[in-house]
Amino acid sequence: MMVLAISTHTFVTNIPHLKIYPRRSAYFYDLLGPFTYVASNPGKDIRGTLIAAFNIWLNVPKPKLDVITRVIDAVHNASLMSESCRRHIEDDSDLRRGKPAAHKVYGIPQTINSASYAWWLAFQQLASIQGSPKEIAELDIPDRLTYLLSGELLNLHRGQGLDIFWPDTFGCPTEQEYIQMARGSKQISIIGDRTEASSILRLSIKIMMAFATTNTDVNYVGLIDLLGIYGQVRDDYMNLQSTEYTDAKGLADDISEGKFSKARKHFDNGYHILRQRPKTPTLKHHAIAYLRDTTHSIDYTLSVMRSLRKQIREETTKLGGNPILETLLEKLHQ
Repeated sequence: MMVLAISTHTFVTNIPHLKIYPRRSAYFYDLLGPFTYVASNPGKDIRGTLIAAFNIWLNVPKPKLDVITRVIDAVHNASLMSESCRRHIEDDSDLRRGKPAAHKVYGIPQTINSASYAWWLAFQQLASIQGSPKEIAELDIPDRLTYLLSGELLNLHRGQGLDIFWPDTFGCPTEQEYIQMARGSKQISIIGDRTEASSILRLSIKIMMAFATTNTDVNYVGLIDLLGIYGQVRDDYMNLQSTEYTDAKGLADDISEGKFSKARKHFDNGYHILRQRPKTPTLKHHAIAYLRDTTHSIDYTLSVMRSLRKQIREETTKLGGNPILETLLEKLHQ
């Protein structure tokens, strides 16, 4: 495979993630080349919006919130790189956010290593959050934070594993299995970027809850799980119907990867074209038309999205309302 040569130092100076680390040798930046390349091409930052929304309720002090945000961004981008390599092996995917994926620029081995390196750097950075003596005594900091991060990374890889296993074995998940995959961690996209894993969103809120100064007795995990499931279903729909997705990633890549999206799960008798993982636009359009007009699976997906939006709004109201979250939900509905 021909790999484009790009200097890591081109990207380093403007990447906030790297400014948090002490001065390192040139090799440090070289090893993180794929990571800085991905971070230099940001998505729509739904993570930041959600963190700001939940902080209306939790009021985490800014220094700690800044570290949490950087850690979540690092985990997110590392996950993006890992997913891109896996997708390349499956169907030779070239694009991510409308630009060449990191593995096309740096090669698969370096990209995988850089992603793993970034995950461990996230652990290191998370451990640097300084708690008060009371927080350390009551929350077992940093042990509890390490437990939260490792637990959600396990969820992330379980979800990705199922996402690989089901298409390879032509095994259609049950409704409950699909939900568990979405909660645990299929890469979702409430933002048009498929690496916004539900487990990563949940991780950010769990860490914020550990450092909350208000509403410390309220559990917000249920709401973030609903948002994660909604994001997964919306991503399934947009992958088949959105021209924005097509421009950024190609036409209906879920079909060429054999994924059991919400629409395909609704119609699970193994339609022969879907089983073949078609890659040509003609066959993909035929498969989409079948899901839309014959099985009405796309209509079903829309009905599930409406139900989830209703649940999210009801839960948000119970928690006292949240203007940032409500605005985001409305934007995603458009």
